Amino acid sequence: MSTVRTTPGLSPQVGRIARLLRLDPTEVQGLEGVDDADLRIFHDQISRTLFADAQQRFARIAGLSKTIPGPLAGILAEKFLPPVMAARTAEMLDPAKARDLIGRVSVKYLAEIALALDPVRSRPVVQKLPPEPIGKVAKELFGRKEYATMAEFVGTVTVEALFAALHAASPHDLLAVVPLLEWNENLDKVIAELPAAQVTQIATALTAEELAELALALDPSRMGPIVSAVPVETVAGIAAALFERGEYAGMARFVGVVTPEMVHAVIVDLPAEDVRAMVAELDPTELAELALKLEPTALGSIVAHVPVDTVGEIAQVLFERGEYAGTAAFVDVATEPMLHAALGVASARDLLAIVPLLEWSPAVDGVVDTLPDATLDGLFAEIANGTDWEAAKGAFERLSSTAQKRLFARFDRLSKANRTKIRNAADAGELGPAAAALMAGTPA
Repeated sequence: MSTVRTTPGLSPQVGRIARLLRLDPTEVQGLEGVDDADLRIFHDQISRTLFADAQQRFARIAGLSKTIPGPLAGILAEKFLPPVMAARTAEMLDPAKARDLIGRVSVKYLAEIALALDPVRSRPVVQKLPPEPIGKVAKELFGRKEYATMAEFVGTVTVEALFAALHAASPHDLLAVVPLLEWNENLDKVIAELPAAQVTQIATALTAEELAELALALDPSRMGPIVSAVPVETVAGIAAALFERGEYAGMARFVGVVTPEMVHAVIVDLPAEDVRAMVAELDPTELAELALKLEPTALGSIVAHVPVDTVGEIAQVLFERGEYAGTAAFVDVATEPMLHAALGVASARDLLAIVPLLEWSPAVDGVVDTLPDATLDGLFAEIANGTDWEAAKGAFERLSSTAQKRLFARFDRLSKANRTKIRNAADAGELGPAAAALMAGTPA
């Protein structure tokens, strides 16, 4: 039995129309550029026109199958019923009878029927079929490279059948079929639960260029399990393939699912123009994720291309998550304007947590010394209300003498209760010697 395959460059829907008309896809002219959704409608209109007069005959054949013993029905169908007619008949079969007949005919015949089935009209029957024979048919169709047909049935078969079908797929089969898929919850579940052995096979059997193709076709959350199985040395090749095509957005999307080792493999020796283009595709949350994955020594080449305003937004994301160590890692590689932007969005609580973690420098001193008065007021109130004197001492001792004096110059702006708390803590030495000395010169 002949198989009509979709010619590269043509829509898979043109292949379906050609199969219906028993033509080679190259013989179907005038449909170039027509939307796939419209081609589906056109396919259905042709099908209804071709088989409208035969509907009663298909119904009679389907009804006849109820009275013929299963083994005999299978033999007669395969011998005398062409696959296209069998497909129209199958759409009218009682699901229980279809379940019985599927085991009575050859896999090749079933594959031919699958190629002619309408995914929508056949859904009630296909939904009742057991996964095992569907897996065998899938293997046959994958062997014929009938990827468009496989993709058409994603919304028709059960999740168990999807497991069986994709289990039969080789890594190159998946590479070919994934771009054609319309995603749904069942498909997400199957991809997320691919067996570890199959995931490893995909990650190691495909070249870096092929994995780059798969990465562009899959959402990062779906690609995550495969990414984790990719050898680190292959990651640089994937990145190179994506950058060569100018797929900076595609590369950037994977920040959240790659390991720190993979990020480093990509970042090392990456040309500045590639870094700049990739950074431009990332939002502040994604850049914050990247910052948490990178060692401080590797952050420099990234931070240099981040706009100052965006640095403040990144810091805000990190502060909201309580990622103070991650924020502090920026200090050695950030410019003074970037430090102003980052610490400018810090709350008093954030400052109390991050100041002890900073690698102090004249630049940090300069930024802290120019913190707004309102921020200093908040810092004092946070110290008094939190009564975490150890944290307060650690933060206060790191401040420059200028910042310390500015802070205590605003002591009288605190409430009376908070002034009492701070004074008692300073007198007890809980805020350190500098605070005690300054407090000694502050009016009660």
